[in-house]
Amino acid sequence: MKVVRAPLRVSLFGGGTDRTAYCSRYGSTIVSFAIDRYLYVVWNDRPTGGCRLSYSEVEELDTLWEAQHTLVRAAAQRFGIAEPCTLTIVSDVPKGTGLGSSSALTVSLCELAGPEEKWPWAAVHLEQSVSPQVGWQDHMPAFFGGFRIYRMREGSMRTYGLPQTYTDIVNRYGMLLYTGLTRDAAAVLKQWTTTETLHRIRELAEWEVAEMLAPGIDPEERRIRLGNALAETWRLKKSIPGVCGDGLKAQYRAALNSGALAGKLCGAGAGGCWFFLVPPEKREAVVKAVGLREIPFQVSEKGVEGWEL
Repeated sequence: MKVVRAPLRVSLFGGGTDRTAYCSRYGSTIVSFAIDRYLYVVWNDRPTGGCRLSYSEVEELDTLWEAQHTLVRAAAQRFGIAEPCTLTIVSDVPKGTGLGSSSALTVSLCELAGPEEKWPWAAVHLEQSVSPQVGWQDHMPAFFGGFRIYRMREGSMRTYGLPQTYTDIVNRYGMLLYTGLTRDAAAVLKQWTTTETLHRIRELAEWEVAEMLAPGIDPEERRIRLGNALAETWRLKKSIPGVCGDGLKAQYRAALNSGALAGKLCGAGAGGCWFFLVPPEKREAVVKAVGLREIPFQVSEKGVEGWEL
């Protein structure tokens, strides 16, 4: 038996600028962190032959090359997955939450395929082969873990760790609330075509990176500045058509009126999960006011991992 797990993620700044059309021309700066909620892939030998693929559906197959699950089929055809087998995919959250579950799956499939396929670009190219709208950022936290900065142009990437202060802030103040609205991220991302807005998102991410790496700022001031930048990136993001309907806007107002400092929808928007910064003493009030289920989490320092049992 082989077990692979990759962490899900929350992207704070720069989202949308990592898609190929924009990133290849202008570059992209992303600030995101992995969380201790995971996507798991479990592989077992199957002595009776054939393949059984289990996720939200079950497929009985002669080979994974014939799978209806597009990512599994593409991984089997591109990298090879040992057969006959049973392959089981389990996630801590539903798909469509904005936490990067499809990219965590892609990274896990590359890890399962063998060491030569671990580098995250292999996962990027695999997922884009079945979903061209997908950007370049989501695979990085699943691969590296931690709270990091990613600077990218197509085919190249540099990553930087952030001061421990920011992990401490997110672990203490961060809150994920699940809207119960799942959506097709690729469909929403088709609306992310306004170059002027993407320029502003990229410039804000660059500005915030300079703030985060600046020395001599006390932790409380860093928390305040992080909240201000989060509020500004949400102001830009919600201006994109289809990202935030009236019901979601009401949830955001309720959260802020109950004590949240700032927040944003994760991923492409239009549903999924909210990420808020909330003082510990206000958490219960925010959950009650918004009326959504909380997903407890901490920053995960580790990226994708695999075991043989």
